[in-house]
Amino acid sequence: MSVRPVPASSPIKAVIFDAYGTLLRNDDLALIPRRIVADHGLSARVEDVWRAWSELYYEATQVTPFRTLREIEAHILPRVLSQFDVGADAAPYVELFFQVTTKVELYPETRGVLEALRDVRAAILSNADHEHVAAWDFTLPVEFVLISESVRAYKPHRRVFAHALERLGLAPHDVLHVGDVKGAREAGLRVAWVNRDGRRRRSDVPAPDFEIRDLSELLQLLRHD
Repeated sequence: MSVRPVPASSPIKAVIFDAYGTLLRNDDLALIPRRIVADHGLSARVEDVWRAWSELYYEATQVTPFRTLREIEAHILPRVLSQFDVGADAAPYVELFFQVTTKVELYPETRGVLEALRDVRAAILSNADHEHVAAWDFTLPVEFVLISESVRAYKPHRRVFAHALERLGLAPHDVLHVGDVKGAREAGLRVAWVNRDGRRRRSDVPAPDFEIRDLSELLQLLRHD
């Protein structure tokens, strides 16, 4: 995979990063569908439970009125169990979700890349609750961390990106978003997709401007000849 620099005629003035899966490891979320399958001896595949949960999660984040992730998980996880004919209490899986998503670690290259950005401004934009950010045991060299609970909307809703652009005081074409593609593209930002495991992009997701294997390639992408 080759990384072509951003043309000097249209330099990037700021980079907005997704948190989970981009700066922070998010691998343990698969523990929840695995636990559901194991606890109830389901014949369904872990992938089937994951898909059911993911679809309900996305749907719940895009409707009004706004709900926190704790409220959303308390609503959708009983529906996931019901889909697989499980009548058990969903509360332990709600708690497991927050155990997994509040005990996170940085990818090895995260801090070094953020520190190396220098004259390029940086911010974090995350579909997180205050509960998540309060649990982070690290700080990062960025101007601000903007979370969905503050904006009262979840990505890919354009309102989330509009708030970030307003905080930066920049136009969309001045900003590169590193992470999820759909909402950022619809908001007019350039997008770099971090594809760490070489997976195929979903057919309903537009092509990013750039595809990188990890954050270290971001510095090469931003380097001007």
